Amino acid sequence: MSDALCVGVCMIDWDSGVCLGCGRTPEEIDGVPVAPAPAQTPAKVPLPANVAAQVGEGAQ
Repeated sequence: MSDALCVGVCMIDWDSGVCLGCGRTPEEIDGVPVAPAPAQTPAKVPLPANVAAQVGEGAQ
């Protein structure tokens, strides 16, 4: 068994009985909380010049 945390690849290999992502059995995985992903603010991407000319630069 691996002590690795969940890597988001949950696929049980039913021949070996372990997850291909973390190496744990379904019994070991069951009930283990998954940490929430950190909130990220999307990067502001400037509008293309032709769009900005029509709608204004602040219209994202």
